[in-house]
Amino acid sequence: MSDLTVRQKQFLEFIIGFVAEKGYPPSIRDMQQHFRLKSTKGVKDHVDRLVEKGYLRREDGAARALSLTARSGRGRRRSDARAPIVGSVAAGLPILAEENLQGSLPVPDRFAGREGLFWLRVRGDSMTDDGIFDGDLVLVTPQPFVEQNQISVVMVDSEATVKRFRREGDTIRLIPGNSSYPVMEYRRGDGEVSVAGKVVAVYREFEGS
Repeated sequence: MSDLTVRQKQFLEFIIGFVAEKGYPPSIRDMQQHFRLKSTKGVKDHVDRLVEKGYLRREDGAARALSLTARSGRGRRRSDARAPIVGSVAAGLPILAEENLQGSLPVPDRFAGREGLFWLRVRGDSMTDDGIFDGDLVLVTPQPFVEQNQISVVMVDSEATVKRFRREGDTIRLIPGNSSYPVMEYRRGDGEVSVAGKVVAVYREFEGS
């Protein structure tokens, strides 16, 4: 990092620490607030220099479009980070039981530092309005709680389903992304319902591509 100015090192160290703590990179506003800058221009200038010098990579189309590179000492090449593919979930078995697995797939750089990631193959067309189609693989961050309306993997009586999760009092609502399907509602005592994780990415193969 000898080619960095003191301020550039401060920005890089903040980004590294933010990613380590939260699992995703800070936004321009996050950096502006942390360094107490009056505008975002100064932030963008430092980020531009870190990109030019190879410490950060921009990922077009991402909401938080920065990722750490190997040069930063924290980045990993896309081919280094892989997550297991869960092809189906056998009743009564943990979601990552060997019987459920169908190989592995690389993980996008910006998710490479997260623990326990897995890909789940989607069956059916209940989430097409959210851009998730039959046969797609969704990347899942395992966690027992999600925010309202986040697309999640939910276990319902030992079977996995991908839906938007919403809790209203004692009622859990699993909301499809396709108006042809009804909302699934579960009240206390209706069965065992638990969040397995949050969907953070989608992978799709195009036949013949």
